[in-house]
Amino acid sequence: METTKKVNSLSFLRFLAVMLVCFCHFANPLVANNPLAPIFQWIKIYGVHGVQIFFVISGFVIPLSMDKAQYSIKHYFKFIVKRAVRLHPPYLVALALTLVIIFLANKVKHVPYPETIISTLKSCFYLHEPQHIPVFWTLKIEAEYYIFMGLYFVLLKNFPKLTMCLSYPLFMFLSQTQLPDYIGLFEHLVFFLIGATGYLIYMKQAPGILEWASLAALSIFTFVYYPFGGALAALFTVLFILFFRGEISPFFNYMGEVSYSIYLIHYPIGVKFINVAMTHINPNYWLGLFSGTLVFVILICLVFWKYVEDPFARLSNKIKYGDRKRPVPVTIPSSI
Repeated sequence: METTKKVNSLSFLRFLAVMLVCFCHFANPLVANNPLAPIFQWIKIYGVHGVQIFFVISGFVIPLSMDKAQYSIKHYFKFIVKRAVRLHPPYLVALALTLVIIFLANKVKHVPYPETIISTLKSCFYLHEPQHIPVFWTLKIEAEYYIFMGLYFVLLKNFPKLTMCLSYPLFMFLSQTQLPDYIGLFEHLVFFLIGATGYLIYMKQAPGILEWASLAALSIFTFVYYPFGGALAALFTVLFILFFRGEISPFFNYMGEVSYSIYLIHYPIGVKFINVAMTHINPNYWLGLFSGTLVFVILICLVFWKYVEDPFARLSNKIKYGDRKRPVPVTIPSSI
């Protein structure tokens, strides 16, 4: 089957992933001293695995886009520039907003501002994470993945069987060594590889036993060596990509498109708002606080997307690192 249609499931999965992350962070301040504390605790524990969904999506969609653009190694630096233009300026704006919120919050509490000029400059290049902001670390992992995939894709595309047989066991082994202490990507690379294997299955006219066996091996490995929730989220994501062929509502398409903006600024705005508001609201109404904060943050993020993220996304789309676009043969599994 020849198609240039986008993979509809990705928008829904991006929306699901960012909502899980938001739920996790917004529930964290509410896990005690209210009747719904056990529910908020459950949300906090399992919402964190939205990160693995994002990693699998990137593992799938980046090689897919490279394939469609007929990427080759000569386009490596254009590829890196394209990703940087798309993602880095919105991050810098979100970082500035975050630091301003931290400064104002600490000033109100009469607490010293924790960041320095050096730490701020390091944060601009993912080398430092602002205090108590547990979201930006994933952007460093994603940046390392782009650097890696720009090189690895050439092998995966031209020698898929050999690459899977030789590199997958190596990367699984390296993930359990001390190497991730120095290069964080290697701790999470198995989730990106699940997505990349999904890409190979998705693109192949007749996926063979090796592709499915590799996907099974990676999945089993995550269930053995990683938290159950993260492994289950990764397996669900790749299977949903491969087997879902329905239509996605415009709402999910739109929310998936703005998911990066939501991810970038939901924490400093939403969590700070909850921390202030919960001191003035009866604990019996904290579920309303949770829901209201989510709506409030999404509305702000829509503005951020329109005036910050979308312009750079459009600029990135003008950078062509391939020779030309072409229809890509995609086989719909016979079981569907």
